Amino acid sequence: MDERKVTIISEIEYWKQHKLLPEHYCNFLLALYTEGEDAKASKKQDKASLFPNMVERFQLLLLCLSLPFSFIVIYFTEFHVNLQLVILILLLIHSASLAIYYKDKRPAYFHPAFITSLFMLLMLSISVTNVWFSQPIATAMVITSNFLFWMIAGYKLKSKYIIVIGALGSIFVFLYYFLWN
Repeated sequence: MDERKVTIISEIEYWKQHKLLPEHYCNFLLALYTEGEDAKASKKQDKASLFPNMVERFQLLLLCLSLPFSFIVIYFTEFHVNLQLVILILLLIHSASLAIYYKDKRPAYFHPAFITSLFMLLMLSISVTNVWFSQPIATAMVITSNFLFWMIAGYKLKSKYIIVIGALGSIFVFLYYFLWN
């Protein structure tokens, strides 16, 4: 292909990617200028889209490992309490930022990030409560308020499973504190 056609094809792909023209117009123009040989463009796009996909998968892997890592840091290390809280805060910021980033882009990645953020917030609030207060009623109130927050967040996001988990957690904390304690 001559240089002019390559430039036009790259412009049409840019329009398609940024939705400057409807997709079916761009497909028609690409078919017209590439003379039906769209395989080269798709191979080029596949190679270009491979790197962001790898980054997203790596972010998801880090997200999945952050919850067990934070549990290990809190309960099985002898780090200073302030260092444990800083690590938890950083992991919470990471998971919350991924949840915000993937909210509209990839719902399949949003839900694990959001659930991880909720659990991180729960662990952080329990840790802070244990540092500041030594009464079990304070811990029970903080856990119950976290589960109530889960129910509100589930209602806002229209996620029934988050509402159910929050309700079951609140009921369990109530039963544990008042009946078995």
